Amino acid sequence: MKVIEGQLWLPRRGLVDGCVGIGDDGRIAAVRKVLEGDERVRVRGMVLPAALDMHVHFREPGLTHKEDWASGSAAAVCGGVTAVMEMPNTRPPTDSPAALREKAALAARGSLVDFGLAVAVRRGTVREPWFHELPVAAWKLYPYDMTWDDFRATAAEVVAAERRPLVVHAEHPHRLGDAPLRELADHTRNRADAEAACLPGLPPSPWLHVAHISSEAGLRALPAHATAEVTPHHLLLNLDTGLGLAGKVDPPLRTRADNAALWAAFRAGRPAILASDHAPHLPEEKESDAPPSGLPGVETMVPLMLHRVAEKRLEPGRLVNAMAEAPADRLGLARGRIAVGQPADLLAVDLRAGRRIRADALHSRAGWTPYEGREAVFPQRVWRRGELVAADGEPQARGGGRPLFPAKA
Repeated sequence: MKVIEGQLWLPRRGLVDGCVGIGDDGRIAAVRKVLEGDERVRVRGMVLPAALDMHVHFREPGLTHKEDWASGSAAAVCGGVTAVMEMPNTRPPTDSPAALREKAALAARGSLVDFGLAVAVRRGTVREPWFHELPVAAWKLYPYDMTWDDFRATAAEVVAAERRPLVVHAEHPHRLGDAPLRELADHTRNRADAEAACLPGLPPSPWLHVAHISSEAGLRALPAHATAEVTPHHLLLNLDTGLGLAGKVDPPLRTRADNAALWAAFRAGRPAILASDHAPHLPEEKESDAPPSGLPGVETMVPLMLHRVAEKRLEPGRLVNAMAEAPADRLGLARGRIAVGQPADLLAVDLRAGRRIRADALHSRAGWTPYEGREAVFPQRVWRRGELVAADGEPQARGGGRPLFPAKA
């Protein structure tokens, strides 16, 4: 049995000196004050549950010049993320059984992290014969190329028909302006009230999950019973950050007041979930006259938040819940905690070992970061199912990721 010893973050107890015993199946076999084992690792610092990022775009198939499963998952593990939910807007989109099988095969071959796949829905998807059979992590509803009536009706159909989350990109289809962009603020103006106008029309269902909430007005309009996520870029970046059009993302960056409102809500637990919305594009794409929307972030999400913990501006328990416990619970998975029977997905971190973020030290194919030069605390070591997959900022393995929602035999 492998034993990891250090200050463990345990459910309902917080930091406790102890040992985690890991069985041959990669699951936690014991959590005790003292354990004997064949292999022993002593951690200086904290041992936390690794993160589950339930909003990433790894771009494969069809857009692998931006990212693929190998590069995206290498970035993930170096940032303390050992499981992801990947979004369906690849080429082709993941919106059918055949497309889901293709993407699952690509992920199984290339991913270093465990993975769940979201499938895109549109009006009438609930009547497809395969709707209740697909091994999906969640359904995803986008506002593009839809009328407001169809968007709202699709959301209502899916949450009424299913007991799996519907992740909604909550921007009103009729409030997505297309005025020319001369500066980043133009993009924000084009979508100024798209979020706040959309949310009141969505069903108040516990199966609804609102992706990347971005504004104070959106927070006030969250539907009853729904869950929500917030991203580091909507917490930390705004129109005054100086990114120019490279900061174009959907929903858009907003004001410092929105940052402050999101921080206050996040610290209080609503939105409960931290997700990166990792959406990589190459520098030449982001620097063009018509930059695509999206920012890379899966490798920096947890380190940026750990720096906040080190500064005592974020409680460690709130971060553990947001990055590990709450996403696992939202997807109905028994993981995200240092507890017997759960996967031994762990990270070792020393809060005193901060460093500045540098794009040339990151692993995404994007090759740039909106957080260049910011302070962060990266994990020293990361284990996926007990296997060391990252150490000192570098991957230690290749492949091996498994589906979180395997197909039925």
